[in-house]
Amino acid sequence: MAQFREFFYTLYQTALIPVFKILAKLWWLWLFIFAFILAKNLWQFYMAAIAKKKDRWILLEILIPREIKKSPKAMEQILSEIYSLGNKAENFIEKYWEGEVPYWWSLEIASLGGEIHFYIRTSAKYKNIIESNIYTNYKDAEVIETADYIERLPSKTTDLYKAGLDLFGLELALGRSAHYPIKTYADFETIEEEERLDPIGNLIEVLSKIKKEEQLWLQLLVRPVDASNPVWKESGIRLIKELKEKAVTKVKINEEDSVTVGRSPGEEEVIKKIEQKLAKSQFETIIRYIYFAPRAIFNRQLPYRGVRGAFAQYSTQNMNYFVPNIKTRTMVWWIRFPFFFPKKREEAKKQRLFKNYRERRMPEEMKIGSIINSQFFYFDNKSKITHFSTEELATLYHLPSFPVLTAPFIKRVEAKRMGPPAGLQIFGEEEDVPGLKISEEKEEKKK
Repeated sequence: MAQFREFFYTLYQTALIPVFKILAKLWWLWLFIFAFILAKNLWQFYMAAIAKKKDRWILLEILIPREIKKSPKAMEQILSEIYSLGNKAENFIEKYWEGEVPYWWSLEIASLGGEIHFYIRTSAKYKNIIESNIYTNYKDAEVIETADYIERLPSKTTDLYKAGLDLFGLELALGRSAHYPIKTYADFETIEEEERLDPIGNLIEVLSKIKKEEQLWLQLLVRPVDASNPVWKESGIRLIKELKEKAVTKVKINEEDSVTVGRSPGEEEVIKKIEQKLAKSQFETIIRYIYFAPRAIFNRQLPYRGVRGAFAQYSTQNMNYFVPNIKTRTMVWWIRFPFFFPKKREEAKKQRLFKNYRERRMPEEMKIGSIINSQFFYFDNKSKITHFSTEELATLYHLPSFPVLTAPFIKRVEAKRMGPPAGLQIFGEEEDVPGLKISEEKEEKKK
């Protein structure tokens, strides 16, 4: 033991102390490196913020036809097209001078006094692409550019309180690794159309039950996962390998002999589902919702239990399930850490969640951005990005089909869109147009 201590003492005296002295003398170098990294991140964040402000964002409302017999597969086709619109900075100029950042979209369902609206928020440059894909997959639907419904309410929580309103909201996350899929629309389908269940029906039922003075907004922010980035897929492949190795075990029959026990049908199904999810296009996703009501009728349980209950149908114990992201929930218990200033922390949570919803904010890619956007009692680093495939997202967000019983509460197309008859002439004299009546006065003038 004495020799061991003497060895480390000698090492400390002959090597560590000289190294520490050299590092201390080079303090100016470490300061320069730190300042350079900080300045680089600040510049990148600043240019990205300018690029975001320059872009024009629009809100498209989807007016639903009286009857839809298509499954959520139609929405999956639309999401696949949206995935193809994903972008990234390809060089130094785009990243540090043009502020190029990956685009994201917001899929939204809003219940305004019990009337349900479906929206997609997108950059204006992609408007025609989004519209054409919706019309291709839902021929009787109608897409209109509309004013943002969030402008119906004040932009600050203090103004909400003055109007006699209060709010509650949170974000949802997955209880297990995002590689495990949730229950999708394929699991709800049956051969008989009359027995088919529409997975969005429960959510529509909850949204339709609110009173005229209440509002409930739900948004799914989706950003395509870069296919060239192998991190996501490689981690999924490692998980599959681990599950395969764990599922095969050896059981001893006696001291000399043993038998290999293979995977159960349930374990085989889990591996198969994970592989299917990895094979599809993926989106980084944030699920966020917020509820407003006058204080006299404010009912926190409606969004907290009701919306969570609607998402519970997608859960399976051997796959994945939804849980509330408690750190984003606009409630604070004084008995929980850090114990102090519970009211101020709760108010900061409300302000942050409300602002994030209004701005359709995804978590910043750089930590410096999260620090800049934080508040004193609530840092903007609580959101959890998860991954969903196009099939999973289409399950969570799609136009409700005919089995949904709350049709009267959904904003719909008033009349079916009709195009001009085939072969209609659009050039030439009036008398050349079939079926067009010409007044007697015009006939006489012509003669």
